Amino acid sequence: MSNAKWRKLFSALHDLPGGCPVVGIKLISHPTVLSVPTPGPDFEFEDHFGECGGVSCVPFSHIDFVGVSNFRATNSELIQHLNAFGKWPVTEADEGILIQGYEWS
Repeated sequence: MSNAKWRKLFSALHDLPGGCPVVGIKLISHPTVLSVPTPGPDFEFEDHFGECGGVSCVPFSHIDFVGVSNFRATNSELIQHLNAFGKWPVTEADEGILIQGYEWS
């Protein structure tokens, strides 16, 4: 996914009713999902984020997927909200949705 599309996604998550303070980010080179404050909505850099606590200066190109909990909204409400901002490859799970950065064969 392009850098601009990642920034647009994180901005859309910040715009959720009730907000989205935390997401799970799975980096390509990291074995586990990291729970971090949702990047943005303002980005100092075009190609990476660095405001996420223990994760600093992460290029958007290193994100495998982002997980969003359905604690505050149902999966369908989350998807409907995101679709108002753009189209992303979304997978539904019991605990929320996953937005894929890459499709692996």
